[in-house]
Amino acid sequence: MSKAKTSKGTGAFRLLSFALLTIFFIGIALFDGPEWCKDSPSYESMDFSREPVYPLFLMLLRMGCSALGITATPYDLAPHLTAAVLLQSLLWVGVIWYLGCFVYDISTRYLSEKKSLILSAIAMLSQVGVAVLNRFVANRGSMYSESIMTESLAMPLFVFFTITLVKSLENYNINACIALALQGILISSIRKQMLITLLMWGATSFVLHLFVKKYRSLQRFFMTFVAVIAAFVMIQGLDCVYNQAIRGVFTTHVGNSRGGLDTVLYTADPEDAELFENADPVEFPELKALFTRIYDECQARQLTIDYAPGYELGPDSNILNSDWVAMVDHYAQSYDVIGFEIVLPICDEYVAEHFPELDQVHAQIKENQVEAKLLKVLMFDHIGDIFKGQDKGTWYVFSANVVKAFVMSNANIAPRILITVSAVMYALFVAAMILMGMRRRPTFLLLGLVMILGLAINCVITGSMIFPQPRYMCYSMGLFYLTLCCGILSQ
Repeated sequence: MSKAKTSKGTGAFRLLSFALLTIFFIGIALFDGPEWCKDSPSYESMDFSREPVYPLFLMLLRMGCSALGITATPYDLAPHLTAAVLLQSLLWVGVIWYLGCFVYDISTRYLSEKKSLILSAIAMLSQVGVAVLNRFVANRGSMYSESIMTESLAMPLFVFFTITLVKSLENYNINACIALALQGILISSIRKQMLITLLMWGATSFVLHLFVKKYRSLQRFFMTFVAVIAAFVMIQGLDCVYNQAIRGVFTTHVGNSRGGLDTVLYTADPEDAELFENADPVEFPELKALFTRIYDECQARQLTIDYAPGYELGPDSNILNSDWVAMVDHYAQSYDVIGFEIVLPICDEYVAEHFPELDQVHAQIKENQVEAKLLKVLMFDHIGDIFKGQDKGTWYVFSANVVKAFVMSNANIAPRILITVSAVMYALFVAAMILMGMRRRPTFLLLGLVMILGLAINCVITGSMIFPQPRYMCYSMGLFYLTLCCGILSQ
C-alpha cells in the first residue's frame, strides 16, 4: 500500500472511530439519562466534604440553564444534569479517540500499518469495554460517563494524564512538568483519590531518572520533585479558595480522615480507650468517652473484625491461612456504616455538646478535627503494634484489601475463580513487558511502566484508606489490557 493510500486509510479509520464512539456514548446517555447516585446530592448541594471542581461544574451548568430559561425536566431531573451527562460523554469520546490516535502513532514506530490500526482499535475498545461491563454486566447497570459523580470526569482525565506522562518522558522539560502539574491539579481537585496521579508521576521519574541509563538525570528528578510538591500545595490552596468563596472560611474540605478512621476503628480494642486518657483535654475534652461510645456502638452492631468470617484465628489470621475474601467483604459492608451512621452523627453530637457556640460551618470544621485526632492517636498505636508483633488485625485488613484491589483492577473478586484469572493476567503482563524489552519497544515499555505504577499506587492507597470497589479500581483496567495487547502484537 502506498504512503498516500495509507494516510487516507488511517484518516478514514479515525473519522469512523470518532463517529462510532460518539454514537455509542451519546446514544447510551440519551437512552438512560443522568444516573442519580447515592453521592450525587452532595455534589449538587456543594457539600463541605466535596472537592471543588465537580460541584462548580454542576453549578455553572445550573446557572447556564437558568440564564437560558431552560425549565424542562427530562428524565424527571433538572435540565442541567442532562447537559452534564452529554458533556461528560463527549469528554469520554474525545479522550478515548485521542488514546487510539496516540497508540497508533507510537505503534507505527515498530509495527506495520495493519497491526498499528489493530492496536489503535484495541486501545479504544479497551475503554469502551470497561464502560460496557459497567452498563450491561455489572450490578450498577450504568456507565460512569452518565453518572452524576466525580468518576465521570476523573476516569477519562486519568487516561489523558497517563498519555501526557508517557509522551512527556521522551522530551522531558519544564513545559512538560507544567502541563503535568496543571493536569494533576485539575484531576485531584475533582476527586481526592486522584492524588495518585502526582504519586504516579513522581514514581515514574524516580525509576527512570535515577535508575535507567537512557533517562538518568538528577536534574530532571529534582524538577519533578519540585513540580509535584508545588502541585500538591496548589491543590490545597484551590480547595481553600473555593471554601472561602462558598462558605467564607479559608480551609480545605472536611472528611479527609474518615476513611482511615473507619479502618482503625474496625480493628480497634476496648483497651484503646486508654490512649485518649490525656489527649488534649482543652481542645478535645472527654475524648476517651467519645471513643468508648463509638467503639461500643460498632461492637453492638457487629461491625468490627471480631465478627468477620475469616478471622477465626484472631491475630494470627492472614491472607494465607484464612478466608480473607470473606473478611474484606465484611469490612466493606461495615465501612460506610461505621463512618456515616456511627462516627459522623456521634461526633456531631460531641461538637454540639462541647462547642455550642460554633456556627454550622465551624462545627463541621471542628468535627473534622475530632475525626483527625481520633485517627492520629489510633493509627500511631496500631502501627506501633504492627512493628511489635502485637497487631490485632490492621495488617491483615490492609494486606487483604491491597490484594483485593489488585484483583479488581483487572478482573473481579466474585466468582472466586476470577482471583486466579487475575493472577494469570498479571503473569502474562510481566511476560509481555519482558518480551517488549527484548524486542526493543521502548515506548510500549514506558506505557507499561506508567500504567503498572499507577495501578499499584492506586491499590496501596485505596487498600489503606477505603475498601476497594469497582469504581475505585477500574481507572487502569482498560490501559492494563491495552498494554498486554501491545506486548502480544509487537512480537
